[in-house]
Amino acid sequence: MAGLCAYTALFIVAPVQGLDPVSLTGDSRSYKLLAENILRVGTFSLSLEAPYAPESFRSPGYPLFLSGLYGLVQHWAAVLLLQAALLSVVPVLLYLLMKPYHERAAWWGSIIFIFEPTRLFLSVSLLSDALFAALFLGSLLLLERARMRASWRHAALAGALLGISMLVRPIAMFLPALYVAYLAFFMRPWKESARFVAVLVLSAAIMVSPWALRNYAHFGSSQISSVGAANLMLYNAPEFVRAYPSERGTALLEQFKLRHESLPERELLSLSRAGEFTAAFKEVIRGQEVSYLAFHAVKTLPFFITDGLREIARLMGVEFGAMPNYTSALLRGDWALLGQYLAQGGLATVLLVAGSGAWALATALCAWILWRALRGKEEYMWVFFAALVVYFALLTGPVSNARYRLPVEGFIIVAAAAVLL
Repeated sequence: MAGLCAYTALFIVAPVQGLDPVSLTGDSRSYKLLAENILRVGTFSLSLEAPYAPESFRSPGYPLFLSGLYGLVQHWAAVLLLQAALLSVVPVLLYLLMKPYHERAAWWGSIIFIFEPTRLFLSVSLLSDALFAALFLGSLLLLERARMRASWRHAALAGALLGISMLVRPIAMFLPALYVAYLAFFMRPWKESARFVAVLVLSAAIMVSPWALRNYAHFGSSQISSVGAANLMLYNAPEFVRAYPSERGTALLEQFKLRHESLPERELLSLSRAGEFTAAFKEVIRGQEVSYLAFHAVKTLPFFITDGLREIARLMGVEFGAMPNYTSALLRGDWALLGQYLAQGGLATVLLVAGSGAWALATALCAWILWRALRGKEEYMWVFFAALVVYFALLTGPVSNARYRLPVEGFIIVAAAAVLL
């Protein structure tokens, strides 16, 4: 029902603002085109006509999901409605996963999660995050069942869903390490846990390997996507140099920009350039690694405290002035500017105080239950859930916003509820 309300609101508000509810963002338009090309010419490409250049910046999981839905209903508005219905399972998965550790908190946390604005918005948008959240929570639930029931089948299914989730969002590519640590820590005897680890890893590899082989054949790299490497050089490095200006960093960015802009469009984000992106990024921060760590940590703060309401309002064409960059002001130590941001009033400040204030409180309560778990006063499983939150926060880093928190924000909500209840 909540998803249907979100869907209805989107299709009422967006046209009034002169927006296409199916293609609100550049990401949405890319996913839509990829899905259409899969159905029309059987090629994973963003090209509008032949020859269809193989795509390597986007991963294939979500476009394949969309192509399947579109093949069923033949209309993009209906695709979004069907997606919203399917992804309404996400709060249910959260409840089933967290129920053994605090049933009341799992119940109330899942209820809150049902109506969480960012989750609702993403469930009715052509964006990969809501599908990824469903796959991620499903894999965790199966992982838990595998441990509790010593079930090989559940371990294999957990690995399969984990592998598919990597193809939806490549940020999951390092999650097998945490899953292995989970089995090694919580499952005994050691030989049994080693066997389950092997089943899980093999199952995930089976899902990912065809795509890795395809990329190796086309681009000479078996990575899932170039998105991680590209973000380092195209976003993190420029933001870092703005925060910590230096002649050397500015010169390196300029040299890279000239090289980057000289390439054909099809090569700009190609996986064949992943090594180049990473090497250039390392050169920019060389000698300033400690400063970069500080920058990365501060820029990760929005992962924990942003509410997403201002971003949703912006995407829906609501005008309320420029959104202030608090983390940049914090890095500069410009406390006066921070005060000015808060004092400027208007809708932007109201949304900031109401939304970010609530998430800051939830994060603080989550940290409290983690502290109690580390001291042996709470179920130790909270440590594992906290590790997953930190994983996504650190890998998201300077591009952090509420959208990228979705896979683990349910853990934060339930942990906060557990303290209050």
